[in-house]
Amino acid sequence: MTGASRTTAHRVLGRVCGGGYADILLESALSGLAAKERPLTTELVYGVLRQMVRIDYVISSFASVKPEKMEHKVLNSLRLGVYQLLFLSGVPPHAAINESVELVSSLGRKRTGFVNGVLRRISVEGEGLAFPDIAADPVIHISTVYSHPEWIVRRWVERYGVEESIELCKANLVPGPKCLRINTLEVSSKEERAALIEEFTEAGFSFTPDGFSADALILEGRGRFLKEGGGAQDRRYYFQDSASQLVSCLLSPTPGSAVLDACAAPGGKSSHIAALMGNSGSLVAVERNGARAKLLRATLKRLGVTNATVLSADSELALNLSEEMPKEFDFVLCDAPCSGLGVLARAPDIKLRRKSTDIAELARRQKRLIENLGRYVLPGGTLVYSVCSNEPEESTEIVEAFIAANPHFSIENANEFLSPECAPFVDERGFLRTYSHKARMDGFFAARLKRGL
Repeated sequence: MTGASRTTAHRVLGRVCGGGYADILLESALSGLAAKERPLTTELVYGVLRQMVRIDYVISSFASVKPEKMEHKVLNSLRLGVYQLLFLSGVPPHAAINESVELVSSLGRKRTGFVNGVLRRISVEGEGLAFPDIAADPVIHISTVYSHPEWIVRRWVERYGVEESIELCKANLVPGPKCLRINTLEVSSKEERAALIEEFTEAGFSFTPDGFSADALILEGRGRFLKEGGGAQDRRYYFQDSASQLVSCLLSPTPGSAVLDACAAPGGKSSHIAALMGNSGSLVAVERNGARAKLLRATLKRLGVTNATVLSADSELALNLSEEMPKEFDFVLCDAPCSGLGVLARAPDIKLRRKSTDIAELARRQKRLIENLGRYVLPGGTLVYSVCSNEPEESTEIVEAFIAANPHFSIENANEFLSPECAPFVDERGFLRTYSHKARMDGFFAARLKRGL
């Protein structure tokens, strides 16, 4: 354990609390650290973000100043200290306290003394701290003990009940599995697949087939990646959660067809679609943000996609397709921007960014997206709508409103396009729904809609 890990984690947390994205900030920060420092840095950043509501309750119970009144540097040093004291058994208490105090040394003796005093009290008394009683207020109890904002917990308790909401929150406190998709554009034969798996095994990983997506593998352990950058330059695979892969499987584009993928960055689904098409036909991948469009192009190039054209456009508006592009498509994917409440295990900083009022605004945008994209579906063609959320306003209500306004579209049962193992994730309406507490994957909703002839 060294100070570099904690110093870096403290800096990253400060930027995340200022509105930055944890994955982007952490990736950049880790590139400047020695390899031995990276695991602890990652654990500290994501651990604090996952447990922040509970950590702040602990701090509030022992500090004379409430967390919301503290300077960010002081508060984040306390959060790091509390996480190490109460959640990391391998860290000696004196190391957790002393390093946290050192993080605020530039702020003077008053702050260092404050941090030292609060953490010493917590190291002695923190394990015995009482939390809000579940019988008195289930929402406050779940929010505090399982570290989710009250407004999210309230929504889930009303919809799922207390026990299932607890299970869902608990699942979000555990890092999601390290899942990859084998890129069949590069690994097309059984022999090539076996050789890739053997390389991973020799590098120190164990693996299990996902069982839901044909090309998904879940890696276990802390092996050595086959290329520098954690596999970011390897053409043979792409890190992508199983639930995300199932969306492309639900679309099931046929070779030689014309496909439109809206909101396509960073390129996981686009490259999967190209692989399912065997690099034939035409794929138009749309992204309105310039930096994300650049990332999308890089992903498609790296993975050997040759049938795609990246279009910089806003999918809520007319796409202004060029002459060489199709004007209507056999398959359209509307993978809409959403609250992201289905991926909290993978991106816990979403809990800091999202507000209860965001859902309604996002739903308005999702409605505009699906209405616009529905116009580009050929008669007899397919439209798939997906979000990494199971909130009704972003999922079923969007699809129901679209069908009501566009009766020439109808819902197709997802079971007809997914493996039999996915049947537990398909509801009575034929919608695909995945949950982090029911399987080792993110929470997604997807609907396949067919346009009449």
